[in-house]
Amino acid sequence: MFGADPLLRARDTAPLAAERRLTILYDDRPIAATRDDTVTAALLRAGVVATSRSLKYRRPRGPFCLQGDCGTCLVRIDGVPNRRACTTAVREGMRVEPQNRVLSGGPDPTALVDRMFASNLDHHHFMVRPKLVNRVMQEVARNLAGLGTLPDRPAAPARCEEHHPDVVVIGGGRSGRAAASRLRAAGLDVACLERREHDLGTAVAHAHAVFGVYPAEGLVAAMDTAGDGDVLRTYRAAHVLLATGAREVMTPLRNNDLPGVLAARGLAELLARTGDVLACPTVVIGPPSLARPLAATLGADALAPDEVRAILGGGRVEAIATSSGKREAGCVALASPAAPASELARQAGAQVQWNGDGFAVVRDADGRCGAGPWTLWACGEVAGTTAQDAADDGERVAAAIVAAHRQGTIR
Repeated sequence: MFGADPLLRARDTAPLAAERRLTILYDDRPIAATRDDTVTAALLRAGVVATSRSLKYRRPRGPFCLQGDCGTCLVRIDGVPNRRACTTAVREGMRVEPQNRVLSGGPDPTALVDRMFASNLDHHHFMVRPKLVNRVMQEVARNLAGLGTLPDRPAAPARCEEHHPDVVVIGGGRSGRAAASRLRAAGLDVACLERREHDLGTAVAHAHAVFGVYPAEGLVAAMDTAGDGDVLRTYRAAHVLLATGAREVMTPLRNNDLPGVLAARGLAELLARTGDVLACPTVVIGPPSLARPLAATLGADALAPDEVRAILGGGRVEAIATSSGKREAGCVALASPAAPASELARQAGAQVQWNGDGFAVVRDADGRCGAGPWTLWACGEVAGTTAQDAADDGERVAAAIVAAHRQGTIR
């Protein structure tokens, strides 16, 4: 949908300075943006909430987590498929296109799949006989289930660069930024990386997306997609600090996959970064201890999950059916306990333990959680710390790293 009611609007109605204004193209239509925007921020401000379709039922899909984790915001950018709109910075003249559609414009006829098979679609036993019909069905299913078409042109070979800092900090959130600042103040050479795509320059040096931690080879690998061509960067360090934070969890509600259903915490962080405000009636759904503070931050109402019967809408959120009746809403923000993002920690050899919300890294009192070619440390939400205490925890673990480094303790 294009040009429908926007989810966001600028807080300040004063005209932007010319150097901050730019224009991107969505489906060959111009959209105004600012130089601080992600693609998702610009699209939500323009009323674009659905940018792709699900693989099986062809349901409309849009951004959810707003932090680069869930992948529902994938779009085609400048001829390259599967780019995360929520973590990709805009630039003048950028061409953005939706994915997973059959026709280049207009309504997608495959959306009828969701209506025809509203109760169930078991593709493993669908049209099994005769064999000829089964072959045709499989070919159609394979074409529908792709994630975008191939890039417009082959990618240039990535350059490779190797770095040797004292400390690698993986994560540019509260704990990672606090730790990196403390480590640099102590005179250590620090490479602060992101576990996802680049974070729009929130004072995080080397904001590259980490895709692997390899203890056998003694390196951390990241990809830098900014600038001229891709650069594969490897890092070898005496200390690796995991500050990968936590990821949003989907609250189980009927129609929770409608475009316009967003993660409350990700939405709050997006508004804080852009300075925007919500432009439509919004309801935060979650346990009161989580939903009410976030609702206050967003300027929205709050509901407990057991009050909600269903989220209503066609191609996007339109209302909420509650135990007391129907409630208008253009956006639903889900607030649920975040799960520690511990995948990279496990790859690095750290032990994890279930803490009720997810698998948190097990560490000692100083923050150590492993040894090998480096000392492995963890801080913040990935280790089970609350979001409110993450920065303090990052500084505390950074102080332990400084002490260990000065003593020459690598293992």
